[in-house]
Amino acid sequence: MSQHLSAPHPDMSEDSARVTQADLSKIDAISSLLATLNDPRAGAATLANHVAAIPVLRVRISQRFHRMNPSLVRHTLVQQIAILGNRVVEGILFELLEDVVALHSDTCR
Repeated sequence: MSQHLSAPHPDMSEDSARVTQADLSKIDAISSLLATLNDPRAGAATLANHVAAIPVLRVRISQRFHRMNPSLVRHTLVQQIAILGNRVVEGILFELLEDVVALHSDTCR
């Protein structure tokens, strides 16, 4: 397993969970993740590989994991995704998509 998936994410501040202009370039990675979520054979490790390419999503998943499981402190991204489950990860992804669309519409004005 690669280091970026096995280590806890270093920056989980509120600012690191905000969508920025840089996140607008992650649409292809988000689309790929959505396709993977629709694949019943895709496991947590596969999803984590996609999530790792979207830093703001990785932070949001870690934040939700720690909010829902405050006593679980040293879990990898793969473990966090497995414990949260696909529906929760999908919900976090949809929230991110809403924020990306809102930012995109604000920048196009």
